Amino acid sequence: MANDHAKDRYDPPSVGSEFDEDRFSEINPGEVFRLFMNNDSKIYRKTNDNFALDLKEGVEIQFDPNEKIYVKS
Repeated sequence: MANDHAKDRYDPPSVGSEFDEDRFSEINPGEVFRLFMNNDSKIYRKTNDNFALDLKEGVEIQFDPNEKIYVKS
């Protein structure tokens, strides 16, 4: 019996998110990240162990090392 694609109801699971969740302390300096898991949120670049640069406004912001951040894969 042939597979009838019109009646195929298999819905494969989603592949996942394009963002990986990390902690601020776990990423390397120079890495770009966001605070929220969407493409519209601000983008930051880690400059050292405690600070990151807001790429839009050009100001450095201090982060908690355990702060949850999202890196685009």
